[in-house]
Amino acid sequence: MGAIGKHSNRVLLSSLMLLTVLAGCNDQRNQPDCSDVYKSRIDENDFDVLDGGIALHRPTGLTVTQCAVGQRMSNFRCRGNSLKLSWDDAMAYASEVAEKTGEAWRLPEKGEIPKILENKCINPAANPFVFPGLEVANFWTASKGLHQDKFRCSIYSYQGRVFCRQARDIAQPFLLVKGN
Repeated sequence: MGAIGKHSNRVLLSSLMLLTVLAGCNDQRNQPDCSDVYKSRIDENDFDVLDGGIALHRPTGLTVTQCAVGQRMSNFRCRGNSLKLSWDDAMAYASEVAEKTGEAWRLPEKGEIPKILENKCINPAANPFVFPGLEVANFWTASKGLHQDKFRCSIYSYQGRVFCRQARDIAQPFLLVKGN
């Protein structure tokens, strides 16, 4: 086989490998914004919105804050700025809330948040009537990564993906959950 034939085979093989990799990726560029999917508070969803800025996710039994910690619910909107803490400080904050309220509030585990967020829409991947104005950011989870101790898991609210190589000393927002 000549040099041109070998080159063509390499190009074909590279193209096939690229197509195989791309076919396995979940392309979310064509997913709608969640604000386009949920048009009203009465749209079908898996939550019971309770008083005090919390919601019960019926399938998991988790109660979750509707706003990031530091914000407060007022007139169906999250007001104020989210509190951004390192992972250690966020964990300590959740422990303090649990101690002072007598309720088991905590940061969610990495496997819990994707169940609460939406997989059919993005920007953020959350029902805007349950989580009004949820910022697009990495949110801490309670989970540790499989890597070095300096990393922890966070979830990117834009599309609801977990990332477990987040430096634990970075200040990020977080939600609290209890139950289950």
